[in-house]
Amino acid sequence: MIHHLSIAVANPFRVAKVFAELMNGQFFEFPIHQGTYISIADDAYGTAIEIMPHKAVWFAGLAEGEVKEMEQAPALHSVHAAISVPISRAKIEEIGIREGWLVRFCDRGPFQLIEFWLENNLMIELITEEMAANYLQFMRSSTYAAFLNEIKATA
Repeated sequence: MIHHLSIAVANPFRVAKVFAELMNGQFFEFPIHQGTYISIADDAYGTAIEIMPHKAVWFAGLAEGEVKEMEQAPALHSVHAAISVPISRAKIEEIGIREGWLVRFCDRGPFQLIEFWLENNLMIELITEEMAANYLQFMRSSTYAAFLNEIKATA
């Protein structure tokens, strides 16, 4: 289980506010680094997203992880996350349209999700309550192994 995730974006305040809305939670300043926020879902899992300025990166400090600013922000991200949210597909699409960000429904075959492109740069996959059962069914070792075997058999 992933309890929290850190991401870096151009406008942390705006993204933190949107995340709080997507998760039916709240957002706050996060004192690890200037301009950083945290959105908290207020769910049973302690789900939270730390939203840092786009030039901020984690590094291994002497005693613990620390944050520092880089000269340039990365143009693209290899990190993404799939997050279950307590709101509808329509509400997700409404928020994305309001923010001017790409939002699209995707049918991955065994499960569906909504790609929600924060600032049109960082993909977050959102899974509504209606979509969660198929995702949870598929993301089991035995089911995934059978899926791979099926692909190999048809190749």
